[in-house]
Amino acid sequence: MPFANLSGDANQDYLADVISDELTTGFSRFRNSFVISRSTAFTYKGKPINVRQIGKELGVRYVLEGSVQPSGNRLRVNAQLIDTESDAHLWADQFDEDRSDLLQMQDDVVTRIAVAIGIKLTEERARKAQTRAANPNAEDLAFRCSAAFMRTLWTSERDSAFRLCEQALEIDPQNVRALSYLSLKFTMRFYLGPDPPDLRRADELASLAIKIDPDYHMAHEAKGEALQAMGRAREAIDSYGRALILAPNSILIGLPLAYIRIAEPEQAIAYADKAMRLSPHHPGLAGPLFYFSKALAFSMLQDYEQALVWIERAEAAAPEIVVMGFYRSALLAMAGREDEARATMQRFLANDKVPFRTISQWRDRAGPPSSYSPRYLIWGKKFVDGLRTAGLPE
Repeated sequence: MPFANLSGDANQDYLADVISDELTTGFSRFRNSFVISRSTAFTYKGKPINVRQIGKELGVRYVLEGSVQPSGNRLRVNAQLIDTESDAHLWADQFDEDRSDLLQMQDDVVTRIAVAIGIKLTEERARKAQTRAANPNAEDLAFRCSAAFMRTLWTSERDSAFRLCEQALEIDPQNVRALSYLSLKFTMRFYLGPDPPDLRRADELASLAIKIDPDYHMAHEAKGEALQAMGRAREAIDSYGRALILAPNSILIGLPLAYIRIAEPEQAIAYADKAMRLSPHHPGLAGPLFYFSKALAFSMLQDYEQALVWIERAEAAAPEIVVMGFYRSALLAMAGREDEARATMQRFLANDKVPFRTISQWRDRAGPPSSYSPRYLIWGKKFVDGLRTAGLPE
């Protein structure tokens, strides 16, 4: 569960959020474990917790809850582990640590809880020393950046989150967390527009993060996003795979799209479904792009009715992503609903924030055709025919 901030200062919420997030990642590394993603867990933030009800809703045996109370340079964390079936408190502990050593504290919490529930910790302790930031002020800014990014992904405020990462890198140019999240600033433009993505910069930042700490899962996810946006789908899948090895419950928004690019729609649907199972409430962080991926996958399987169901869900979940209407117009045309397709395309073109207005501009944005598989190109021809039917100029 999201840890509570007991400081009375809402500006300190990010500390509780980041500790909850890091613990989720740590527990996901336990062999044969199933850990609900932080995006679903955070839907309970600020609400009364009924442990038995949560166990039934999410299908989990244990709940970890706690609180964070910063005071000057010190940080007190209380944590307790509860059995959702019996409501019994299995373990509780308190940690008083220096704020400059948050990662040490996180490792201690994970290790003690692992012992308490009889699970052997598989994470090598050496990673702790590798990832600890050289400058605690930079790490604090990077924590703020990652927490803000998760809250503001689909809003106009996301650039303010990235500025925190930029400030962290001004202090410590080798802060791995800041490098990884800042890389996403440049690849997210690929999804959101209207500014063109700076994929070279995205790749540089992610590659440097991996060089500094090859065991940080977000660095590999950022690398996968950069490769994905460049049209190098098979390499992207390898990077996403490494991220999943390091953090098995990661929610990778680009992975199903990579499977679509190599024309494996079944795999795209399977991963999207698995990700949504890990995050059943999908409160806006990754859900829209999983819906979008399923829409394209079903269209590749020529199930246009299902494709339209999912693209409409994507559009409703993230109206800020203006290209959803663009894709819906093509899918409507492919389904034979030409009048609706043309009306939808006209609404898309009337928006002054669209990233492309012609088929050639869309192709330039989507990447070189040689990066796609033959099966994808066959589907792509049908898709382009749908765009023409919908009224998109050449």
